[in-house]
Amino acid sequence: MTRTEVRQLLAELELRPSKALGQNFLIDVNIARIVVREADVREDETVIEIGPGLGALTEELAGRARRLVAVEKDARLCRYLRERLPGIELVEGDAVEVALPACDKVVANLPYSISTPILERFVEGEQKPRALVLMLQREVAHRLGAQPRTKEYGALTLFTQLSYHVTVAHVVSPHCFFPEPQVESAIVVLNRREPRVRLKAGAPFHAMVRAGFSQRRKMLGKRLAEFGLLDAEIARKRAEELSLDEWIALANARVR
Repeated sequence: MTRTEVRQLLAELELRPSKALGQNFLIDVNIARIVVREADVREDETVIEIGPGLGALTEELAGRARRLVAVEKDARLCRYLRERLPGIELVEGDAVEVALPACDKVVANLPYSISTPILERFVEGEQKPRALVLMLQREVAHRLGAQPRTKEYGALTLFTQLSYHVTVAHVVSPHCFFPEPQVESAIVVLNRREPRVRLKAGAPFHAMVRAGFSQRRKMLGKRLAEFGLLDAEIARKRAEELSLDEWIALANARVR
């Protein structure tokens, strides 16, 4: 839909885009097709779409997967989507909280306000999708793929890279949305993988990383004291200086 068509549709629906819900509707069909191409949805897969909005991505996804589950919080948009795309499975509710089925892939134009909790839900969950293809704030996308000793590198980076290979596939202009966000977006592709160093069962990886980055400019000695950190060299480093493999090794060393 064009910007004018979206304006008209929203007026007909008596719907004003909500800042609280992060409603920046995708209006560029070419971007929707890039997202779907990167997702490479197959006919035997279950796909979850978060925040379908006016259905720009949903329409492109419909008919490709064995099962398409779209999760939308806004009741007004749910009513519209049920009429426009009656064949999809629509879940009305907050994607951070509602029960969701196991899936092969997640595809989403994520509202900026919930991008971190949604990422945490999937990359830290017990049932991890094979892939996630997400439209995110560009800054968040670069955080996911960040390297040690950079300001973008943090706990979310490590939690994501523990299970996924991260590719920033495409930068998206604010002009592709209505209303236009104040920042650029990016399409990021997360493909499931095993890390080079395998994490042992029971290793306190997430707890150690969170503790280490709780004050990222402080040395790790006091941050990780509760975990019995004995390595003097590591104790003098900061959280952002350790690679994923080093964090895994630290956590594995705590397993008896």
